[in-house]
Amino acid sequence: MLPNLLSPVLTLLLPICYNTFVLTSQLYIATKGESSLSKVKIIHAAVDVFSENGYHRASMDEIALRANVAKGTLYYHFPGKAQLFKTLVVQGFQEVIDKIRADLQADLTLEEQIRRIVRHNLDLFLESSGLAHIVFNELSNGIDQEVLEELKKLRIDYIHFLAEVLEEGKQEGVLRDVNCQLAAAGIVGMLDSAANYFMSNTHELSRDHMERFFYTIITSGLFMTAGE
Repeated sequence: MLPNLLSPVLTLLLPICYNTFVLTSQLYIATKGESSLSKVKIIHAAVDVFSENGYHRASMDEIALRANVAKGTLYYHFPGKAQLFKTLVVQGFQEVIDKIRADLQADLTLEEQIRRIVRHNLDLFLESSGLAHIVFNELSNGIDQEVLEELKKLRIDYIHFLAEVLEEGKQEGVLRDVNCQLAAAGIVGMLDSAANYFMSNTHELSRDHMERFFYTIITSGLFMTAGE
């Protein structure tokens, strides 16, 4: 049950974590020196190894080899595979929330905010199919319970954030009188399942069709109509 709760937030976060590390590698290296260079190389290598082999078949030895660092260096930064995997999520989480918050708090209508929620989530789900495959199909056991609990909390925090956006719309009289927490969880879960389906059935529909379809489903269910 717990891994199913985690998959939406992990799929959301892993690609953006990777992109964040790629874009900031030079800054880390310039300001932190050789130790940070090794850490950045480890994280880049871990993304590749997890994507290619799956979480459970990925090995710390292979990650050290890909990163071209000694195993002692790898374990200095990350005492185990679960902690390394968690780092890919946790260190990028604040950047993700900041980006979404800035996007949604611009001077936009609620309709456009929801459109961007759908678009942003689908982009993140689909731009890194290897890591998404790990989350959807392989994150079933073997990760430390402490790590799983922390990742579960990240998902819950993200749902709370989306619920706040919906709550504002309800207070403004734009949305129906719904449980915004439940609605936010439903949106995340629906987009999660849609991305999983799309990756296995790319020939059946386009990315743009998915975005339009789920925008319509979400707004039709939540928005007030004339006469209500």
